[in-house]
Parts: sequence; structure tokens; C-alpha cells
Amino acid sequence: MNHHRIESLKRLRTLIAAPPPMMSKRLQTTLDEYCLTIIEHSTACAVGYLDPELDIQYFNLSDGGVMRAEGRDIHLVWPADRHVPALLEHATAQACSLLFIMPGIGFALRANGHCSLRQDGAGTRLEFRADALFLHCSRAKVRAGFWEPRPPHAVPDAGEEGIGLLSDAAQAFIAASPYLLMLTHNGAGATEISPRGDPDGFVCVWDEQTLLIPERPGNKVACSLSNILSTEAVTLSFLIPGSGIALSVVGRAQLTADPALLQPLAIKGKLPVVATVLQVERYRFVSCSELVEAGLWRKETHISERDIPSFAKMLSEHMNGKGLLGKATTVVVGAVVRHDLKNLY
Repeated sequence: MNHHRIESLKRLRTLIAAPPPMMSKRLQTTLDEYCLTIIEHSTACAVGYLDPELDIQYFNLSDGGVMRAEGRDIHLVWPADRHVPALLEHATAQACSLLFIMPGIGFALRANGHCSLRQDGAGTRLEFRADALFLHCSRAKVRAGFWEPRPPHAVPDAGEEGIGLLSDAAQAFIAASPYLLMLTHNGAGATEISPRGDPDGFVCVWDEQTLLIPERPGNKVACSLSNILSTEAVTLSFLIPGSGIALSVVGRAQLTADPALLQPLAIKGKLPVVATVLQVERYRFVSCSELVEAGLWRKETHISERDIPSFAKMLSEHMNGKGLLGKATTVVVGAVVRHDLKNLY
């Protein structure tokens, strides 16, 4: 495995080409009308924190969960029945990342920045200040069949946890999960939260302490992979659509191009060119009932794509404005999106 280990960005870029230069223009530093549109239509938000002791958390936004969204600031209502971790209660602002989810819509809004917990007469809220905001495409959700709830099956209660070796229950959950969120950070401590999705059980349990996570074709920016090269720290949150329990896994990761490790990750005969090898340090079953309460898996709550601007339009105007260049870019990006959704692997 070490012979095929990827240890530098230069080596990674021989396998995943660098993205087009214009991709850097997709980043927004303040909430524009498109970011606000996504937040307005989102019923759920995932929050990942720099501190590895904090699992990725989920917020139900369907009933006034966003207190403020303006400029660089996003304030989320802290659920009254949720314990306030001491790491947040007594800490100054720490790096964190948000992912806003619209029910029935594949693409999402990601935001990286810092957050702190504020408690006063207005209640308890998570105050987030963005450093970068950007759109994320729908491929992970499409590959995962994210909007289709899976048949109920027995899962442990929230709170069951372990150190090092994955329990049989944890391995079974991973084998049933088609979707995860991956939280990473770079050497400066800036975080990223990024989805991964495929058919159920796409993450291979190589052994009870090792997971293999495929890297499918994407936008080639490879922020998560670059962060792994820098710090190796990873937090995963495995989801099963329709379930109110998630599995959090924390560990150290490396990247590999070893054919023997890529082979179990093949789909339709196509191997990923890169995989993340995660050495598990701890796992914990956590509640994600907020996602169920937010109506993510109820057809009647899903919004229509006709009700919001298209992903191609939003992304193109983020990169090239609303003028003629932006309109021309929309046509090109729209064609690329349609191609990518027909060629997921």
C-alpha cells in the first residue's frame, strides 16, 4: 500500500487534473441573492466543527431555524432540547463549515468560516461568520439515491460508541449507508464539509479499523483531498435516508492509488483513481432526527426545481456576473451539468 500512497499535491494532480482557473471565481465572500435563495428554501443544515471531539450536527430549519442571514453572518437557532457541549459553551470562535440542504433539490450551499455559541435573552444560537460561500453540485445525492428513504432496520440508539475497532453494528450501518459528509481541515485550521454518495454500502470496511472511501469524478478542486495531505484529520457522518440516527467516525487518513484497494470500490467496472484510507480512532452513533423532522424524505415537502434558479445559472453568475458573459457561461455550464449527470462514474 505504501508504494501507492499519495503524499503530495503534485502527485495527486497527476491523477486528478487541476480545475479550470475560473473555478476559483465560484467563491463568494458575502451572501448574495442566490445564497439567500438557497438558505430560504433549505429545511436542514449540517454543521461540522474543527474540534474532533465534536461530531457533525444537524439543524432543522423548517420552522424559523435561521435567525439571521445577512452580509457574512448566518445565525442558527440552537435546539432547546440539545445539550450544549462544553467545547462550544466555553470556547472562542472556532473554524466550522455549513452545508444547507433543500428538500428534493440535489445541489446545495456550502459555507466555510468560524462560529461561536451565544446565549442571551433571545435564546441560544450558533453565530457563524463566513469566509467563503459556494455552490455544490448534485452528483453525490444522485449517485446515492438520497431522496429515497430506505426500509427501516434495527440501528443502535444514539450514544453508543467505541474506540478504535468498529463494532458489528457500526459496520452494518456503513454497509447500509449510501451517503456521508466528510469534514477535513487544512494546516491553518480552515474546515471543509463535503458530501460523498454512491449505492448503499459504497464505503468498504477493509477491516474493523480501516475504511476505504472512493473519490468519484467531481469538480477537480479536491479541497478535502488536499486537506488530508496536509493534516490527515477526518470526521465522517454516515447517513441512511429516512433514518433518525447517523454514525460519526473520526480518524486519520491517507490517500492511495493502490489497485488492490481500489478494486473493491469499482462500480460498473470503473475503478476510482484515488481512495481515502481511514484508520478509525473512534465512532459514535448520534441523533439526526432533525433531518427527518425537516421533511427531507417526504415527497410532499420537496420543492420543485422550477421554483428556484438553476444550478447552472447560479454558478455561472457567481463566476462571470449577470451580463452577456454570465449568460453565455450558463449555457456552457448547463451542458456540462447534463453531461456529468449522465456520466456519474
